[in-house]
Amino acid sequence: MNLRYQQQHCELTLSEGVAEYRSYLRDIDRKAMTDGEDSRLILEHDATHVIFGMDTSLEQEAGLDTWLIFGCQFKWRYLRGYSQLPEIKALYQALMTEGGWRLFLKLYWKCLGLKWRIFRRTRRMSQKWPFQFPEEWLALPISALRERHGIDILTYEERDTGDLLEWSGQY
Repeated sequence: MNLRYQQQHCELTLSEGVAEYRSYLRDIDRKAMTDGEDSRLILEHDATHVIFGMDTSLEQEAGLDTWLIFGCQFKWRYLRGYSQLPEIKALYQALMTEGGWRLFLKLYWKCLGLKWRIFRRTRRMSQKWPFQFPEEWLALPISALRERHGIDILTYEERDTGDLLEWSGQY
């Protein structure tokens, strides 16, 4: 599936891109998580999917990790809060129960080429994407934000890793 925010010159606002991403989650029967009061961790994570043009297949989630580590500005302490969310803990537990460590090893081996392509793209960015981005950026076009940061997302072909690894997506 090719979503509008997965086009380099997408004119949706960041807010509209996040809404499209969350609609896509519902369409594939995945749970769209929401932030608690006084939190933006889920929004900020969802915005990275949009700004870097990635969906939620296991392969593209693995690719998003590379975008995040090498292409984002963040504080480890803050980001650790994401992994401590009950929904994320449940997700990781479900993945481990369903596929175990073999699934993770297979996934990361399969995605080495994808991760290398992403790493090279992060080196060409003019500035890192701030994981904790300003609220007013939600009203800006995705294409303008990408241009500001020198983000050149992967094309459909560059994101393709072959047959996707399967898992139920239930947690």
